Amino acid sequence: MNNKVSHKSRVVCSVLLFSGLIISSCSNNFKNDYRDTSPTSGRLKVYYDEGLTLHVRNQVSTFESQYENASIELYQTSENEAVQALYNDSCELIVISRNLGEVEKKAFASKSYTPAFSAIAKSGVAIITNVQTPLSILSYESLLDLLSGSQTIKDSNGVQISLRVLFDKNNSAILHYMLDSVLKGKNLSPNSGILNSTLESINYVAKNKNTLAFIDFAWISDADDSLVKANKSRIKVLAMSKRNSSRYEFPDQSSFKLNNYPLIRTVFAIRKTGDFTLAKGFESYLAGPKGQLTFLKQGLLPTRQGERSIKAIINTKSENETP
Repeated sequence: MNNKVSHKSRVVCSVLLFSGLIISSCSNNFKNDYRDTSPTSGRLKVYYDEGLTLHVRNQVSTFESQYENASIELYQTSENEAVQALYNDSCELIVISRNLGEVEKKAFASKSYTPAFSAIAKSGVAIITNVQTPLSILSYESLLDLLSGSQTIKDSNGVQISLRVLFDKNNSAILHYMLDSVLKGKNLSPNSGILNSTLESINYVAKNKNTLAFIDFAWISDADDSLVKANKSRIKVLAMSKRNSSRYEFPDQSSFKLNNYPLIRTVFAIRKTGDFTLAKGFESYLAGPKGQLTFLKQGLLPTRQGERSIKAIINTKSENETP
């Protein structure tokens, strides 16, 4: 288990990332041998963030079952590595929980690429803990203290307890989001730990009291999923408040829709091919009615929800007219 993540190391990682964008673009190891033939046929490589595994796999399975001439090969990776793969022509489409940053857009522009994108769902950062941990809510202010301070907090009975804070994976989307968007440049507490995957994080928390783990909500959004059912009696999700608020919300479709949960993230499908391609076809599927309904059924908030049209039945007959 890795224990320390500093601001300096994040800067180094960013430099290495964009150096890698340029250097590895010349390597045959990143060559994409697949080519689209139409929006519903051909072969396509898709890189996606590990936190979105369950949803991306399910969407691809459904898409391929409807379009038998389409074959999509999936590569699970981190957000930054997915962006690098798109830049290096290793794939034509990626699915990650953020849009491209300004530096990344400029890097693509240097190769005459202007990637297209669709916002396809809302997810967020979920904080899970062991069911025996005497804690059910967490304020935003307490979250900041846990991430950068001593990692002690008052439990539900007002008793001071020490918590072990864990992250899903080194260089993960969740870790970068918490460092950049929540801590905003502050160093992570040296008492924090980093595991090797979301599944390892869930298993560790399930076995150890007074531990917290930050994972993508997408891993536990589907109540009917076998992973959720297997851990229902072992882990729980903490409700969180926004900054300077006494209202606590769980991560779910409702709190994402009303913007009441403090750690919401938008999932994007990003491509760099033209419109008559399988990449465009799959992107359109994810953003269209069938893909959006699939996200809804699996517990994420679709970005485009169909409107219900209710037509009133008007009786045009006069009161004196015989039926």
